[in-house]
Amino acid sequence: MKKSFILATLLLVTGLLTACGSDETNLTFGWWGNPTRNEQTTAVLNLFMEENEGVFVEELQAGWGDYWPMLRTLAPAGDLPDVIQMDWSTLLEFRENDLLVDLTPMFNDGRIRTANIPQTVIEGGRVGGGIYAISAGMNVTAMVYNTTLLTELGLSAPRNITLQQFIDLSREIYALSGVRTNWAFNDPANQMEIHLRAQGVVMLESNGMGGSPANYEEFFEVIALGIAEGWHIRSEDMAGRDGTAQDPLVYPPNMDNPNLRTWNTPVWSNMIVALADNAPAGVELAMTTYPSTNPLVSNFGRASMFLSITTQSDNVDEAAALIDFWLNDERPHRIMMAERGVIPNTQIAEIIYPSLPVLNQVQSEFVSWMGDNSTPVNPPRPEGSAEIIDELVRITELVALEQLSPQQAALDFFNFGNNVLN
Repeated sequence: MKKSFILATLLLVTGLLTACGSDETNLTFGWWGNPTRNEQTTAVLNLFMEENEGVFVEELQAGWGDYWPMLRTLAPAGDLPDVIQMDWSTLLEFRENDLLVDLTPMFNDGRIRTANIPQTVIEGGRVGGGIYAISAGMNVTAMVYNTTLLTELGLSAPRNITLQQFIDLSREIYALSGVRTNWAFNDPANQMEIHLRAQGVVMLESNGMGGSPANYEEFFEVIALGIAEGWHIRSEDMAGRDGTAQDPLVYPPNMDNPNLRTWNTPVWSNMIVALADNAPAGVELAMTTYPSTNPLVSNFGRASMFLSITTQSDNVDEAAALIDFWLNDERPHRIMMAERGVIPNTQIAEIIYPSLPVLNQVQSEFVSWMGDNSTPVNPPRPEGSAEIIDELVRITELVALEQLSPQQAALDFFNFGNNVLN
């Protein structure tokens, strides 16, 4: 049976801007982030407060892994932030639990202006008859890699890279340099989605897992093969890593030990900026697609870093004003420089693009190219997905530790998902 909205341990990393006074309005804005995004977001919120005297915004931020348990703990107590950064993967779950406000009336009456935002972007936040989120950026799946290393080795990573090309390239990089590959870690759910989309299968359907256990095996087989042959980074070398700054693609303390490094990391296109901020001097990064047996079918992009207003907000109009400012004022985007993804407001994007740093321009070009080399994103994941994804992470780890065969992993994961969704 479907799982209810789950309580989890409250994990907060919060900076508070407090104020006193009967005429003041207090908003709380919650997001997941990294040091680069956190610094930019604080600057944007400070600018908003300067423009709106008497409005104070409290910041509630955490890393991706802590952010969702945090919100799931705050929700039952009625303590959700007024505005939250929302993700496509959790949009349906939060809507079905009546935690998000339909933004459509605010679009219609101009509290949130959408004249320069494409309708396809707006529709990305639709669930059923309402629109419960608006994109703060456009994003696509991307494998970021160390192009400096590959150039030194006389190698290259093509776009629309096939799974076999990826395996062959990983073997060659390891043979020449000792630098390993990251296929299993970061977000195995996205990797699994890509793998299944190539087969015409949706992983998480409303009434159960898509396909059969056989459809899931190859994902785990790649991990087992890489560990057995040595070219995949091992679990013990990933232990204790937390966030972009410690990704083995860029983590400086590991640069002298090739076995602790990876030439790639599977992420989202906007993350190239934060990764580059943490890369050692002289290391340049580039992007290609996630490896797949059918890249053109597997590739997908979507509205990302949604902004939503929660039904627990006592200041809906002020929350709408914050979102409108975020979307339609040029100045926040001069601060953020597309770190949350390609700017959805086409007028602002045209103004900002020439001044974007090189990597943001690389990101924008890649997202645009992906639009012609992808298929539509899967429907939002159903309630219970978070528990299933957690299990995928656990099972992936067991395969990487050589404690579970790919065949058994596929069967266990498929059965677990069905038990949650049915």
